[in-house]
Amino acid sequence: MKSIIILCGGRGKRMGQDKGLLNIKGIPLIIRIIERAMDVADEVILVLRDENQFKNYEKILENLNFISKNLFVSFDFIKDQGPLMGIYSGLNQVSSNRVLIVPCDSPLVSRSFMEKMLNYDLTDFDVIIPKWPDGNLEPLHAIYRKEISKEISNLLKDGKKDVKSLYKLVKVKYVDVESLDKTGKSFLNLNKPEEVNRIAGFLNE
Repeated sequence: MKSIIILCGGRGKRMGQDKGLLNIKGIPLIIRIIERAMDVADEVILVLRDENQFKNYEKILENLNFISKNLFVSFDFIKDQGPLMGIYSGLNQVSSNRVLIVPCDSPLVSRSFMEKMLNYDLTDFDVIIPKWPDGNLEPLHAIYRKEISKEISNLLKDGKKDVKSLYKLVKVKYVDVESLDKTGKSFLNLNKPEEVNRIAGFLNE
């Protein structure tokens, strides 16, 4: 079984709005990602901040037959604690041991990228993470083994919120970004309003 968790709990302060609900060319970002994820995975879980955020998502999710065969919603155990809390909350809800994490603000993440990541063998590793030639990592476009939720829980209890702090505690396999997406577009994300036009241009291609 293959699972994808989409992290949606951020407040999008730099963007000025919830990024998952940002509408580009008539389609909210979250819908673009959900539709691709549902084609690839057996289950897709949206990790939201809280019930109030869910109310804003509920209307657009109804168009996807929300809570369908493989689309579910979960919530951060403690809101506003960053993506490590989102990963932890999601891992405790999934059915499978192979989980791909993606953020709600990467509308160009491709089906091909998702499929390649989910096909990696996790036998000897706990995390599969894309790595750029300069050494930068993509912790929110990575595969996580469900069992490492224990290590994440310990980090959170110690007040650590940086996802990369987890990699010192588990077995990690680094994968070249270009082998996953030669264009690199799957890793582009939106943080500021001035970046919207650039992303919209790519959607025309």
